[in-house]
Amino acid sequence: MAGKPKTGIFYGWVIVAAASIIVALVWGCDETYVIFLPELCEELGWTRTAVSGAYSLGFIVATVLGIVAGRLNDRYGPRLILIVCLVISSVGFALMYTMKTTWQLYLFYGVIANVGMGFAWVPAISTVSRWFIRKRGMALGIAEAGIGVGLFIMPPLIQFLMIKFGWRASYLILSGLLLVIGLPVSRLMRLNPSEKGLYPDGIRGTTENKSSGKLVPNTVDFTPKQAIRTSQFCRLFLINTMYSLRIGIAIHLKAYMISFGIPEMTAATGIGLRSGAYTVGAIIISKLSDRIGRKIPLFISFLVMALMMLWLVKARQPWEFYLYFVIAGFSAGSFVLFPAIIGDWFGLKFHGSILGLLDLGTGIGASIGPLLAGYIFDTRGSYELAIIITAVGLFIATGLSLVIEMPQKQNNLAEGKQS
Repeated sequence: MAGKPKTGIFYGWVIVAAASIIVALVWGCDETYVIFLPELCEELGWTRTAVSGAYSLGFIVATVLGIVAGRLNDRYGPRLILIVCLVISSVGFALMYTMKTTWQLYLFYGVIANVGMGFAWVPAISTVSRWFIRKRGMALGIAEAGIGVGLFIMPPLIQFLMIKFGWRASYLILSGLLLVIGLPVSRLMRLNPSEKGLYPDGIRGTTENKSSGKLVPNTVDFTPKQAIRTSQFCRLFLINTMYSLRIGIAIHLKAYMISFGIPEMTAATGIGLRSGAYTVGAIIISKLSDRIGRKIPLFISFLVMALMMLWLVKARQPWEFYLYFVIAGFSAGSFVLFPAIIGDWFGLKFHGSILGLLDLGTGIGASIGPLLAGYIFDTRGSYELAIIITAVGLFIATGLSLVIEMPQKQNNLAEGKQS
């Protein structure tokens, strides 16, 4: 069969594995902020609003740069982009060792570390989309399961390292992990199957573009400008924004749990459990979506996350938090459906650019959420209102997921050309 080397292993699965490791590293390092946040507030005497603001700034920086990363990936491929991102993020984390003032926190973490992270997710995930058509959902699910693996390992690991060596040395260790593991893996990435003389899914189901020599699917491709003019993209953008508000609560979960007398290591282990559940959810939800479509899994997962956010308001005991982590974490695996939907609806030629634009919604939600949660705690002494606001946002996303549909490609493209 065309597309399979002599070993019988389709190289697309190597791409999936490499992308999974990279997103595990980058997201794992990024999400350890939930473990560092209470320590930074306590040792340096800063408010939770101030410390949350650096995380919010970082998400803005990362998602804006995600648009640039998507365009560069479409043009030049992922290898060089990923090398640059890993080196810059490593420098940012290393500088955290020296941090003493809030402006340094915002510069070292909010800007430098996130400049690097902004160039990681979109190229890695967009590249996976190009290697698969029939099994796109499953491939993306496995790749994004790396996020869950990284978040499953990193919180308890960082909590252990902080107990042993302190938070400054822990940032140095994160810096080293990015370089030692990430750089060799990034060299395995290839943008298109044609670079290996292969076809998507390892099957002759695509046609060759004679002018470019690249293999592209038999679908009509939207340009980024044409995509954002569709109502379907706008709905998807709003859903993504509402979904991402939950990151605000996620960043404060350790602080929230220890306020009820739960030990730090217990809290960190629970946060890791949530990420393990995310890994399982991403794989199962994505594989299911290949069979029944993306809409129903998206709706159910958002509804469950909204209900579990209300459960979190009343949680006080470790088992109640752990139940939240398992169910909400599994449902959050639906995040993998966004890049799959972009490929399904808008084609692959400009997949990275369009995914980068959609990811702006993530940046908006994830930048507002942490800052809002920190401000509400500092002014009210409780996270309850922030949790309820997040639940409302997820209910809105649930409703919107019922009215999404694939755009009529030919009509939209004709309108785009006329304009």
